[in-house]
Amino acid sequence: EGKMLSLSWWENEYAVLQWKNHVLHAKAQQEGRESIFDFYKISIAHITREYSFKKDKDNV
Repeated sequence: EGKMLSLSWWENEYAVLQWKNHVLHAKAQQEGRESIFDFYKISIAHITREYSFKKDKDNV
């Protein structure tokens, strides 16, 4: 059983709705339902805090 994770970032809710209704997205959904996925779940969230780290020459 394989797993897949897809993350996307959107500028605002309107941009999400535009993609949701886009013809290419509809085709991808159809293909996914027909030949790739038996199950999927979509979660929509807002980032409230974000952390990062980048190794550079000073903190080897």
